[in-house]
Amino acid sequence: MIIGLTGTYCAGKDTAAEYIEKQKGFFHFSLSDELRLELQKRGIEPTRENLIAVGTELRAAEGNEVLASRVLSRVEEGKNYIVTSVRHPAEIDEMRKRLDFCMVNIDAPQDIRFRRMRKRGRPGDPETLEKFREFERKEFQSEGSGQQIGECIKHADFTIMNDGDRPEELYNRIDRFLRTLESRGCGR
Repeated sequence: MIIGLTGTYCAGKDTAAEYIEKQKGFFHFSLSDELRLELQKRGIEPTRENLIAVGTELRAAEGNEVLASRVLSRVEEGKNYIVTSVRHPAEIDEMRKRLDFCMVNIDAPQDIRFRRMRKRGRPGDPETLEKFREFERKEFQSEGSGQQIGECIKHADFTIMNDGDRPEELYNRIDRFLRTLESRGCGR
């Protein structure tokens, strides 16, 4: 099984992936890690801006599905995977070629996500709510080779809300989601 994760900034995608990886035994691939490898090959610092720029460049040069194709080439039959940093609908289309694929959106209200972002304090994160909103607008374009988070969200098979204050609330929702997958199947 392959579960793809998309969602809004600071919604809890990494927290969800870490839980699924460590507690459920899934192998984790990040499409952003594919970009980090590319930046490393080129000797470029892996800032958020550079990741976005190189991702856009690779998609324009090799096809919008390039990152998903790279990851899928390393998937082994009989193992379960969680794939994070899905930011373009062509990546979803590429992974949907597999019958064992399911796309999940992790979301939370904007004010909660902004508060989480400020708490984690990563260098380069927007410092005001207005800058945060501006940053999100850039990720929500709907055409071209750049990030298209909004379009990815529309292609999700399931949405898991992460609007609580404790990680255990998200973990419980993930457990319910995984039980649903077992009973209903995934994707198609």
